[in-house]
Amino acid sequence: MSWQQIRERKKKLLAEAIPAAWRDPALKRKMLDAGYVNAREYLDTVLPEAEKQITRLALAELARKIAAGELTAVAVATAFCHRAALAHQILNCCVEIFFDEALARARQLDEYYAAHGKTVGPLHGVPVSLKDQVDLAGKDSSIGYCARFGKPAVRNAVLADLLLAKGAVFYVKTTVPIAMMSAETVSNLMGYTHNAVNVNMSSGGSSGGEGALIGAGGSVLGFGTDIGGSIRIPSAAQGLYALKPSTGRISYMHVTNSYAWQELVPSVIGPMGTSLADVHLMFRLIVEAELWNTDPKVLAIPYKPADSFGGKLRFGFWTDDGVKTPQKAILRCLGAVAEKLQAAAHETKNVAFDLQPKLLDTIGKVYGADAYEEIATTLAQTGEPDMELVRSLVVKEGIDKPLDATQWWQVSREVYECKQEFYAAWKEWGVDVLICPIWWSAGFKPHTSSAPRYTAPFNIADCACVVVPVGRVDSARDGDADWDKMPVCVQVVARRSEEEKALYAAGVVDALVNG
Repeated sequence: MSWQQIRERKKKLLAEAIPAAWRDPALKRKMLDAGYVNAREYLDTVLPEAEKQITRLALAELARKIAAGELTAVAVATAFCHRAALAHQILNCCVEIFFDEALARARQLDEYYAAHGKTVGPLHGVPVSLKDQVDLAGKDSSIGYCARFGKPAVRNAVLADLLLAKGAVFYVKTTVPIAMMSAETVSNLMGYTHNAVNVNMSSGGSSGGEGALIGAGGSVLGFGTDIGGSIRIPSAAQGLYALKPSTGRISYMHVTNSYAWQELVPSVIGPMGTSLADVHLMFRLIVEAELWNTDPKVLAIPYKPADSFGGKLRFGFWTDDGVKTPQKAILRCLGAVAEKLQAAAHETKNVAFDLQPKLLDTIGKVYGADAYEEIATTLAQTGEPDMELVRSLVVKEGIDKPLDATQWWQVSREVYECKQEFYAAWKEWGVDVLICPIWWSAGFKPHTSSAPRYTAPFNIADCACVVVPVGRVDSARDGDADWDKMPVCVQVVARRSEEEKALYAAGVVDALVNG
């Protein structure tokens, strides 16, 4: 098949995977005609009341109600499948839809509960969404390529098996850009994924489908991946909470990837959701499962409880890289966070991140090491066109052919030296965590993204980062009318393997700002 035929076949299969009663090709137009740009707000007006209430609950509350017999797994799965179906028809956020399997799984869980009077685990009956690349047996992991259509995975990712063992229900996989190498989510296979808060904006990328689905309430929690900002950018664009862990804390085994065996700056996988408590809970459940006994890349670091980080913290603020100054709303919210921390007797200080340009230059060499060969070769299999959004991020000036072993070793040295310099600078800063912007604007319009200047440095430094919403654009105060009501998020950054500290510090910020 040509890539155009594959695209049409994919579109048809997705439409058929949605129950006829839930299909409405005109749904997005109806939303706009009703005066809405926010998909979550609109879906609250069209869903049955019971389903609306279920899809408003946090993960922990859903699990509690199911365990108490107040909700059935089938009722919860039906509500989220319905909402996801509607969200997809507005935002184009799902690449695999398998509601029948989800409902069959939910019925099995309800039968188990009825027979045994208990749940199978802490996630019993909780729907969890997955970024496209997380392998599920029998499902494609197309990672944005037409050439990968119709080539299903043969086994589950280790993380997916763990979530199933805890009782989770899978029902969708979410959209990604070509090769998952873009700050926007668009591909020839799936088209463009729009923002759940404002459909005129981008959902971000590369976990943009996940961000859009959660932002619209079609998922309570899901998993994205991040090699330069791909969890943080979509989470910020939709006003979500999220964790980008450092390498080795959460298993990546059997997760399909571009540049699959590149380990200088590896992609990492982490939870995205509507509640910091849910993100933290999911991280704890994963770490306590000791997946280092299954995946040799997982570090044998036990979970550290929150009381390990008692007392006042030292917060460093990096607010402007001098090239892309953040919007007024972002600077205003950063200032408000600092004031609240100071009022609560935490120490704050501004830091100079002079190393950022070097980190960006070096990570660009990692992205561009094969001179675009893998992406170009895969695109050529079906003749699908290249995309400048991907090429502009991946192609590195000065690298016109794949690096040889000696050149790769030199890049390896540069990455290691960058890490040494970064942690020396951190020691000089004398802080527990950094608070920084995620992007220089509160989301962005389609086809306008560029290099992830505020996120990628923390990938090469292998930091733990937590996304926290801290406000919204108020055009009356901030200008930027097209961004009115868009969420403002920050990233709370800790050093490598300090996920628990980052989550604790993020909790401090969240409690002070959001109550």
